[in-house]
Amino acid sequence: MSSVLHPVGPEDKGIYWRRRLVTIVVLLVVIVLAVVGIRALTATDDAAAQGQKLDPSHVASTLTAAPGPSTSPGATPTDSPTDSPADSPTGSATGSPTATGTGAVAPCEPAALTVALTSDATTYGPGKAPRFVVTVTNTSQTACTAEIGSGVRGLVATDASGAQVWSTADCEASTASQVYTIQPSKNRAMTTVWSRLHSAAGCPPDQQAVADGNYTVTATWDQIVTAPLTIALTS
Repeated sequence: MSSVLHPVGPEDKGIYWRRRLVTIVVLLVVIVLAVVGIRALTATDDAAAQGQKLDPSHVASTLTAAPGPSTSPGATPTDSPTDSPADSPTGSATGSPTATGTGAVAPCEPAALTVALTSDATTYGPGKAPRFVVTVTNTSQTACTAEIGSGVRGLVATDASGAQVWSTADCEASTASQVYTIQPSKNRAMTTVWSRLHSAAGCPPDQQAVADGNYTVTATWDQIVTAPLTIALTS
């Protein structure tokens, strides 16, 4: 210990003290650098660890912004413009009206409705039964109710001589009321199939098939008669 505090040697004591001072300074610098380096490494590790953590506010924002199922506000089903009751093979249209809330809707004025008769073909070959469609259209700007049951509509076919050969009224199975609400510019279509047989009042059985040729068909709805429609039957 005395040699440390009291240097012994051939040289001046100041030289020994300066050397020891330099050595101490160097050691201090090394220690400081070591401490700084350790802290730097520790800070880097902490930053890396922080970078791997999720930001709770970011997660919450992402979950909140995630889109849900797409919906269309006010999206409600609309009436089919050509919805029609089912029909029997004998040509008598049948069907039950859906709930329409007709109590709050006024009946249609005659001037607000148009009636048209169409067919699915103009010529029918062997075994092909003519199919006719009676369409009632509301041409007004407001919804209204209309009775379109078989009791107020019918179809008649006449041959080239003008003689009646078939009428839906002869074999009408039911004349039940069928009141429908028709929206503006919409329509209600009723389909009737003709079995190509003669008909007579009371619908007697064993009616014969009509002969080949041209036939004129007209439809009547609530005393409105449609334009005539001509079809041809062949065998």
